Amino acid sequence: MTTTIQNARAVERVVKSQIAPVGTFTVRRALPDRNRHSVGPWVFLDHFGPFEVTPGKDGVGAHPHAGIETVTYLLSGRQEHRDSAGHVGIVAKGGAQWMTAGRGIVHAERPRPTTAEEHTLHGIQLWTTLPRALKQMAPRYQNLAAGSVPVVERDGATLRVVGGEMDGVKGPGETLMPLVVAHVTVAPGRRFEAPAPADFEMAAYVIAGQGRFGEEGATAGELVLWRNEDASIEFANAGDEPLEVLVIGGAPAEGPLVFHGPFVMNSVEQVRAAEIAYRTGRMGTLDE
Repeated sequence: MTTTIQNARAVERVVKSQIAPVGTFTVRRALPDRNRHSVGPWVFLDHFGPFEVTPGKDGVGAHPHAGIETVTYLLSGRQEHRDSAGHVGIVAKGGAQWMTAGRGIVHAERPRPTTAEEHTLHGIQLWTTLPRALKQMAPRYQNLAAGSVPVVERDGATLRVVGGEMDGVKGPGETLMPLVVAHVTVAPGRRFEAPAPADFEMAAYVIAGQGRFGEEGATAGELVLWRNEDASIEFANAGDEPLEVLVIGGAPAEGPLVFHGPFVMNSVEQVRAAEIAYRTGRMGTLDE
């Protein structure tokens, strides 16, 4: 987005997403990867849609989480969040639902379209692992309406920052650790570049279009991992249609990371404790 940065991070690797079932649909899953479990605190990336939804049928029913935050960013559609802590929220295109599971919560997400256009659901769900000191914090929820997300247009690129800060633009999401998540749209023949903190791990998921990331090319469904360098991030639109990219990054996750279904903890003992809390109802319940 700026034109004064001369050095850019080199690409470490390009990861192809895998198809996985979730609720009543399938997704393209780019994180975790066999060889890369996290990018900063981000440990999970599912790309869902676009597809037509049937209200009352489609969605993801009540299920638990612990030790993480979930961030659902909508590219189209309208979706409802409900959880066992009593939070309820609805966001539409350009908005995000940011839930902190902490010590444990049960939630569900359902499409709630009100127009013909909103029957097409498309978006990305991300998870962060929480820092060790916050694994047992109380759950919370942030409903980030599209209008709260800043939009900056410069040099043929549009930047929307959902959480953290990029190129001087700060998102509305209240973060618990150093991170960034931003949606970048680049016009054909144009490029985007922005500074990145030297201690941030950085990656870019291609939502649509064809991108050029230094010497590497990437298309929809691929996650570009940049090397950890004290340099900017940079990419260009290599196609004839707009390039849509979700940029994620942050300070390295506090490990070790123990993945077990919807729980991401720092030890097997913490995972077992979360399972017991869920089974005994200490995470609360959620009526369907």
